[in-house]
Amino acid sequence: MTLSFDGAVAGWCQLPSPAAAEIVGSSGVDVVCLDAQHGLLGDDSLLAMLQALRGVPTLVRVPHNAPDPIARALDRGADGVIVPLVDSAAEAAAAAAACAYPPAGVRSFGPTRVGWTGADVLARGRCVIMVETMAAVADLPAILQVEGVDAIFVGPSDLSLSSGRAAIPPLDDVGYRDLLRSVTGQCREAGMPVGVYCGAPDWAPTYRELGFTWLTLPSEAGLLQNAVGSALAALRR
Repeated sequence: MTLSFDGAVAGWCQLPSPAAAEIVGSSGVDVVCLDAQHGLLGDDSLLAMLQALRGVPTLVRVPHNAPDPIARALDRGADGVIVPLVDSAAEAAAAAAACAYPPAGVRSFGPTRVGWTGADVLARGRCVIMVETMAAVADLPAILQVEGVDAIFVGPSDLSLSSGRAAIPPLDDVGYRDLLRSVTGQCREAGMPVGVYCGAPDWAPTYRELGFTWLTLPSEAGLLQNAVGSALAALRR
């Protein structure tokens, strides 16, 4: 399967469980994001989850913007990475360079599992840059010009905090909505896919109205917690 951001809905995994990842991947989502930044995933669980997701496009949100975690995710077979806390075009360029081999980038050659699966060992990993600070918003015009950036992904809670608001995205705040529209408008004008973490399914229409072109599901941990809570409440009635 080919990774495409056009109208995509992504699954989001935070639990170190290949079985849970397989359930998410078999649900019909267009791509699965494995969260190695805020999730509970380690190197061993990441490999097993990527193996469970074989045939499903995958992104790994790496813990930070550095060549080593980006290379480890790509060498284990991820189709691309989501890079957090990118504040400038220079930082975006460093992330994109870590996804490609010379002369286009700085990635060290050692594809490991990619070679076992028959995939193109020389393929460039897809690079998704997070915009989640006011510094990133200020430099967004330059970030959008960086070669090798494939998509933008907004972290709505961190962006809200960075703008002086609450951690839960205040979607009823006109100023915050205008902030999101400024991001999506620039991305769409540049022809750049722009996604957002959708913490609740009923937020999706608002995010689409604000201009986002791809969305994620809530994490499988959050969905499980909510489902268990709802089932428990129903059984206690």
